[in-house]
Amino acid sequence: MLFTREKVLAAARFTTGLDDFGTHDFIEPLDLLIEDYHSSAKLNRKGVIGSWVYLHRMLSNRLRLTHYLKTTAANEQEICEPVFILGLPRTGSTLLHELLASHPGLRAPRFWETSFVPGYSPFDLFRQGVTSAQIGVVDMLAPGFRSVHSLGTLKPHECITMQALSLRTMQFHAAHNLHKYNRWLETCDWEPAYDCHENFLKWLQFGDLQSRRWVLKAPGHLLSLPNLVNRYPDARFIHLHRDPCEVIPSMASLFLHIRKPFTRQLDLHEIGRDVTRQWQKGLQASMEYRKTHADSESRFLDIDYRELVAAPLQTSEKILSFAGVELDERTRGTLKDYVENNPKGKHGAHRYSLEQFGLDRETLSELFRDYNSHYVTNR
Repeated sequence: MLFTREKVLAAARFTTGLDDFGTHDFIEPLDLLIEDYHSSAKLNRKGVIGSWVYLHRMLSNRLRLTHYLKTTAANEQEICEPVFILGLPRTGSTLLHELLASHPGLRAPRFWETSFVPGYSPFDLFRQGVTSAQIGVVDMLAPGFRSVHSLGTLKPHECITMQALSLRTMQFHAAHNLHKYNRWLETCDWEPAYDCHENFLKWLQFGDLQSRRWVLKAPGHLLSLPNLVNRYPDARFIHLHRDPCEVIPSMASLFLHIRKPFTRQLDLHEIGRDVTRQWQKGLQASMEYRKTHADSESRFLDIDYRELVAAPLQTSEKILSFAGVELDERTRGTLKDYVENNPKGKHGAHRYSLEQFGLDRETLSELFRDYNSHYVTNR
C-alpha cells in the first residue's frame, strides 16, 4: 500500500500538533481517494509524492482551521453580500476575478492563503515562500501549464481549494484519474464543503484589517449550486457563458497538463469523455436549478464570454453596478491598468484541438444544444 487512512491522519496530527478534525464527514471521501490512488490513478513516483503532499496539506489545514475557530472569535464573523463568479472553466473567469479583485472595496482569497491557512504570525512569510516554491515546481514539471492557467503566490485564487478541506472538490480528479471518487462526487452531500468554505472565509476575514466584500470564483460551484445559493442568501452571482465546444477541449488540455507528470498511463480520449460528461451534468444541474427557482433569478447576472473579452472594462462596470459596488474615477483607472497589463496570451498561447481528445464539434453541439440556445447563440 502506498499509504493508508491511518498513516495520512497520523502525519497531519504530527505535523500540526493538533488532533481535532471537527466532524468526520471527510472520512468517506478520504477512503475513496486512497483507494483510487492505489488503482485508477496509475501513479508514478512523482504522483505518489504529489498526492501524499496535497492530501496531507488539506488535512493539516483542516486541523489548523478547526483549532483557530475554536480558540478565537473568528466564528462570530459574518460573510455579507459576497460576489460569486460562476460558469464553465475557460470562460474568462480568471480575468474577471483578478480584475474585480483590484477594486479596493473587494477582496479575493490569495493563492498562498488557500494553500496554507494563515496563522497571522511571522511564519506566514515561510508559507508564502513554500507556495512560491510549489509554483516553481509546477512550472518545471508541466512547462505548458502556465499558458493554460497562471498561478501567483499573491494572486487571487479559486475558492474551491477552501472546500478541499472537506475532501469534496473536483481538484483531486483534475490532478489524477480517480474513478470511484469522481462518481461519488456527483451525488455526494455538498454541505460539509460549504461548511469549510464559510469557515475559511470567516478566518480570512477575521485577520483582514479592512472591511471589504468578498469576490470569489470557482467553476466547481456549478456542481453544487443549490447549496451555494442557500448558504449565502445575500450573495450576487455572475454567471459566465461560452460555447462548450470551445471550453471542453481547453479543459481537457488542462487535465492533460496537470496529470501528465504524475501518472504512468494517460488516455486522452478518456479525458475528453470524462470532461464532457462532468460538465454536461454540471450545466444540466445548474440550468434546472435556475429554471425551477425563479425567485432567485434576480441574484444572477448572465455575461457572455465574448462580451467580457471584447470590453472587459465596460463589462466590469455593469457587474459592479449589479452587485451594488461603488466605482469612482480613481478605481476606474485601477481597473484600466489591470486590463492593459494583462493582455490575453500574456503567458503564451494555449494550443489544443477537439480531435486530440477524441471529440467532434457536431456531437458536442448536439449534447449542449439546450444550453447554447438559451445562454450563448441567442445573445
